[in-house]
Amino acid sequence: MTKDHRRVDAGTAQEILLGDPGFLREIAERVAQQILEAEMTEHIGAAPYERGSSRTVHRNGLKPRALRTRVGTLNLLVPQDREGTFSTRLFPATRGTKRHSVWP
Repeated sequence: MTKDHRRVDAGTAQEILLGDPGFLREIAERVAQQILEAEMTEHIGAAPYERGSSRTVHRNGLKPRALRTRVGTLNLLVPQDREGTFSTRLFPATRGTKRHSVWP
């Protein structure tokens, strides 16, 4: 009988999740980056490199930002638009106040 290599026992799974402290941070960082890109796509009305009549503004690079969470500091690249009207729900738009993370 052949062994199913796709299945991982509970002990191995727990070791993977808890053995590497950066594992959860990396997952959270990737998810947060995808959220930022999705928010920008929604804001603009078009995906990157997509042309269309629904496009309202244009992308204008990325800004590095750090987001402190329970799993560690996430180093993200926040998309920018040419008009400077894009703001994300991950980073509060207020200035001069203490920033609070929305991530656990």
